[in-house]
Amino acid sequence: MIYIVTYDIKFDCIDDPSAQKRLKDISEVLCNYGLRRQRSIFECIMDSPKLEKMKKEISEVIDRDKDSVRIYVLCEKCLKKAVVQGVGEIVDIKEYAIV
Repeated sequence: MIYIVTYDIKFDCIDDPSAQKRLKDISEVLCNYGLRRQRSIFECIMDSPKLEKMKKEISEVIDRDKDSVRIYVLCEKCLKKAVVQGVGEIVDIKEYAIV
């Protein structure tokens, strides 16, 4: 399954060290699960156990009273209807096996 993950980290001031750390940490977590498509948007291909692991890691990083993370499910049928304008490509889901 493909998931679109977006985040917004709230800064209380320009040089908010706590927010800067959360921003760095959430980015590192999501880089382990998918491809960065824009600054705060990732495309992740994963199964349910991996999704649950990612959600747990996210919850350990964000401030639930200030920050926002949204995870959208994108089915294969919907993916085929995606439109990209400008630079970038649409993710291609392929079956594979490790032997």
